[in-house]
Amino acid sequence: MEFRPLSQRAKWAVIALVSVAVLDVVAVWADWDRYDLLGRIVNGGSYTLAEATTSDNRQSTIALLQILALIVGAIFFIRWFLEAYRNVDALGGTRDFTEKWAGWAWFVPILSLWRPKQIANEIWRAGDPDRPTEHPSETTPLWGVLALWWACWIASNFISQIAARMAFHNDTVAGLRHSTAAYLIGDSIDIAAAVLAIGVILRITARQEERAAKRAISVTA
Repeated sequence: MEFRPLSQRAKWAVIALVSVAVLDVVAVWADWDRYDLLGRIVNGGSYTLAEATTSDNRQSTIALLQILALIVGAIFFIRWFLEAYRNVDALGGTRDFTEKWAGWAWFVPILSLWRPKQIANEIWRAGDPDRPTEHPSETTPLWGVLALWWACWIASNFISQIAARMAFHNDTVAGLRHSTAAYLIGDSIDIAAAVLAIGVILRITARQEERAAKRAISVTA
């Protein structure tokens, strides 16, 4: 199987994730502002109806933009992820799963909690540039950022789901304030997840291309 460079897909995935991170930063600011507003309402502080209406409209707009950015980001990231997994064979490695799992694993309930990470581990090990002619070993150390990225991704999704349930089931000001605090935490962690994902994309892309280049030299030597 021929190695396929990842740089083009990596570029678009990074651009999409930068958009996600920027919107998350805006969302954190809006969450904090709303949390402060709801705190004033709960404690009998001063506020205006216009201020409350503006906050509601802003939250709805940002939430919509976040959903759209997440969809676009997921599409471009998974395109890159799928191609990176396809390259495992070309780099002299073996896959425990079919290449389609690099796409479908993200959408299967429960399994999505660990299968994409397993695939990411295989991608990382198969891209080892230090021993380009050797078969990748399961004892090859994993990059710690992979685990940190995955932890942030799972945590941000879990907390955001909790926040959404809280907002749906609590129509009191105090309840909305609690859900806003949860959104604030979730959005903050999502910033870290997006930044770490960008690092993962850049590092794996570089590793694969370096290993492929060294393997090509060894074949022609």
